[in-house]
Amino acid sequence: MSIAAVVAPVVFGLVIATAFGVATVRNDSMSPTLHSGATVVFDRWSTPARGDVVLVVDREGWSGTPDTLLVKRVVGVGGDVVICCEAGSGRLLVNDHPLDEPYAGEVRPGGDIPFRVAVPDGAVWVMGDNRAGSADSRLSVSEPGHGAVPLGDLRGTVRLWWGG
Repeated sequence: MSIAAVVAPVVFGLVIATAFGVATVRNDSMSPTLHSGATVVFDRWSTPARGDVVLVVDREGWSGTPDTLLVKRVVGVGGDVVICCEAGSGRLLVNDHPLDEPYAGEVRPGGDIPFRVAVPDGAVWVMGDNRAGSADSRLSVSEPGHGAVPLGDLRGTVRLWWGG
């Protein structure tokens, strides 16, 4: 057996271990997409886009336990303006365009509290798919960061999930 035959799988394993992670969802804030108990695989290297599901370090204490990992959906990225809500439908507007969010349900998918937030560069604005049961960026719209999550507080973009 050659050294390459031994070293290559070890190097491959290290690359996979540093590029990806696994986590367990602990609540139903992302229902119906993800439920408590679901297992998610996330990549640590990509920059998330609008619509991606991400793992966020809860620096704001939205969950009641600061620094907990939360699973949320990216609604806005740096440079976006997120507005709640479109008259009549209650849909979120991003850059004056209504979002199509079939995962968020039909009853006021943007929530009940009006807001207008400009997402700064180097940050994302996140919400759970279960809008009535999610502690997310909306809880901090009146705080200094307006609910924006710095990219450094993201642990990864969810790529695969099962169970829950």
